[in-house]
Amino acid sequence: MASLLGERLFEISGQGPSPPKDFFQLVITKNEVTYLYGKFDNLERLPDDIMLRIMSYLELKETALLVQVSRRFTMLFNSEKLWEQTVRNCAGFNQDIEDIANAMGWKNTFLTFFHNRDVKEQTKASVAQPAQKQTHTPI
Repeated sequence: MASLLGERLFEISGQGPSPPKDFFQLVITKNEVTYLYGKFDNLERLPDDIMLRIMSYLELKETALLVQVSRRFTMLFNSEKLWEQTVRNCAGFNQDIEDIANAMGWKNTFLTFFHNRDVKEQTKASVAQPAQKQTHTPI
């Protein structure tokens, strides 16, 4: 009968009353019992595909700061998926850029074609209009 049961036998989670509103979660599997209590880091709990999507819209400086938070963010930062999404979000992305990226790597493509131009434009924009957010643009 135990073989018919799924991996998780029982799970319950919720949020405590105010003011702390701490979260709790109890998970019972065939092999272990896990009880988590306290404030969860919801950013850390996001699935990789969603976190990669968020990271692809950050400026390189912001992404570098995020990488210092955990090993997981470092792994995501070094993944080709992040750099592919980042390059695809850049203004001027086209089939030629995609072909180059497939040949030399997405991260190298971003650093070669988009990063230097982006830094120059951000410097000009910060002098002219400090509050305006810039997007990645090709050389």
